[in-house]
Amino acid sequence: MSGTNFRTVSSEADRAGQTVNQAATAAGAAVRDAAENARDYAADLNKRVSKQADQAVQDLAHRVEEQPITSLLIAGGLGLLAGLLLARR
Repeated sequence: MSGTNFRTVSSEADRAGQTVNQAATAAGAAVRDAAENARDYAADLNKRVSKQADQAVQDLAHRVEEQPITSLLIAGGLGLLAGLLLARR
């Protein structure tokens, strides 16, 4: 191979390497961005679910305070039903 051809091939190989390097860098940045977005979404979802769970517990506590007899009868009925279902096994 002559010197000119070798330099041309070497130059093209360098350019190809740079292109691959740029593509890998861009892909890495895209993956990092996607991971960041997923983390932020999960954190936001966690906050919303936690708020809803807290609100549900507060609502239930309020209902039990307002209607203790009804709550007791419901809890007793559910316990009886669970006992009957488990006794069949």
